[in-house]
Amino acid sequence: MSASSDASNATSPALSSTAAKSSRVCLNCRRKKKRCDKALPSCGRCTYSLEVCQHEDDAALSRSSRSPSQVDFGSFIRPDKPHMPIVGLDPVLESLMGQQAPSRWSTLNASLFGSLDSGEDIHLFMFRSLCDTVGHRQAVEHVTTYYFSSVNDWFTIIEKTSFDSLVERMWSFPSAEVGLLVLCMLLIIRTPNDSGAAMDDGLYLSVKTAFTLVQSKIPPSISLLQAQLLIGLYEYSQGLPQQAYMSMGTCIQMTRSFGWHIRSFWSEERQQLLPADLKLSSILWWALVYVDSLLNVSYPDLRLPLTPTGLDFSIPFPEAFDQYLPGNATAGYRAWRESTAEDNPESIDNVIWPEANSAWYLSTLLQQIHNPTNPPSAADRNSLSDAISVHTLNVMGVEWKHGPRCGVIDANFIALMKANQPYLLSGMGKPQDGHMKHINVINSVINSLYQSSQAANNALTASQLATAAPAGTFALYYASMLLMSHGDNVLNQPDWLRKVESFQQALRIASRRWKIAARYLASIDIAFSNRVSRLPSMSQ
Repeated sequence: MSASSDASNATSPALSSTAAKSSRVCLNCRRKKKRCDKALPSCGRCTYSLEVCQHEDDAALSRSSRSPSQVDFGSFIRPDKPHMPIVGLDPVLESLMGQQAPSRWSTLNASLFGSLDSGEDIHLFMFRSLCDTVGHRQAVEHVTTYYFSSVNDWFTIIEKTSFDSLVERMWSFPSAEVGLLVLCMLLIIRTPNDSGAAMDDGLYLSVKTAFTLVQSKIPPSISLLQAQLLIGLYEYSQGLPQQAYMSMGTCIQMTRSFGWHIRSFWSEERQQLLPADLKLSSILWWALVYVDSLLNVSYPDLRLPLTPTGLDFSIPFPEAFDQYLPGNATAGYRAWRESTAEDNPESIDNVIWPEANSAWYLSTLLQQIHNPTNPPSAADRNSLSDAISVHTLNVMGVEWKHGPRCGVIDANFIALMKANQPYLLSGMGKPQDGHMKHINVINSVINSLYQSSQAANNALTASQLATAAPAGTFALYYASMLLMSHGDNVLNQPDWLRKVESFQQALRIASRRWKIAARYLASIDIAFSNRVSRLPSMSQ
């Protein structure tokens, strides 16, 4: 029997005789010039080939008027190719982390693109692409749940409450933006394949292709900006700086189209009328600055300049809008400590993003470094260092009920190092009183990094690996190099050797998650070998 006859007989006899039928051949069968059984809501051939079954009348309908039955997820499950079983959380997470079937995440099936010529809109196309890449509905839900329990702890750019409702609605009314965001979530939570370069990763190529296609079909939106930020974060952390820089440029262009570069967009009147919308916009802006600054710090040899913004004013921090949000309990460090169990951290009212302050500090320092013609005065540098130290101590002193804020501590540590680098690397011996408070803060962060690295090294789980922020890998690198050069003098850390060894092990583990960690580890290994060879007790 031929393959075509197998496909035409894919539908059951009961379905052919009793189910409702269309009076017309579906668009897919007509385009392929194949026989159609006209079954509703999906003909046998479309059910078998994992395609959306549409008729001429269906294609003319707007998204808002589609019947939920036309996109019922059950129609997209191939009987001869079941998706990964959902028997519990751990097997799914292992699969998502790339430990069971690395080849599962391949590029988008080329056959998916054929339906774009048959009248199918971009929303249905992305819905089918999501199903083809991730699997059935429960697998999609596991992806989003895992994302919000890991990456969202240190890169909180998506409001869970509203996004969950959008995902629920997607099964009745497909959305290209939502489908793309889920694919980006999968990209950022998944451990890349060990073999090959990051550019050869099938899922990454699929997501880039999907983003380009969606961007060409629909106007810029907040969801598209969130998707591009996740893509840029992935590129930064997987050793693709040029691609990350282009992604940041795309983000900047979208913010211009939103009007964020106009002072009146952030006016007091708009803050009162649209506090939730403006708070999310502020979070996304500072997330862009955060990733852009880390990109600039991590790849200085490429001399990538900071993304030019051309702003003559400062965009408010997210907490500036909390006073206008009725359900808010996050205004300031004191409120973070005193928030009650009834607060909903998944609502924009209670979303916390202190990384905005860290991003501002770090970007300000980098702009000073990249502008040698107008260097800051010693008083200005000391004032900025003082502000960074205070912010770091405040963040470290908070018991975060909404998740670990490792990203903000790591970014602050990098900023502190940049601010005090001229002194730290000058080899001046013991620090002066004016620098001692900054040295104490740096030591506090190093000790905190050491405790975290010990915990990860002693009891590594998939969950711990997923919650590691890529900024932390650079913080470990910075701390290691500083300990090797100044651990036994300026920092007064007699146990610096043990800490560096712990940081090396932590980077080996992190390299399974972020390829950029392997780059830092190689540099540390060389410096560590040279440093240890000079120790009297080790050379004998």
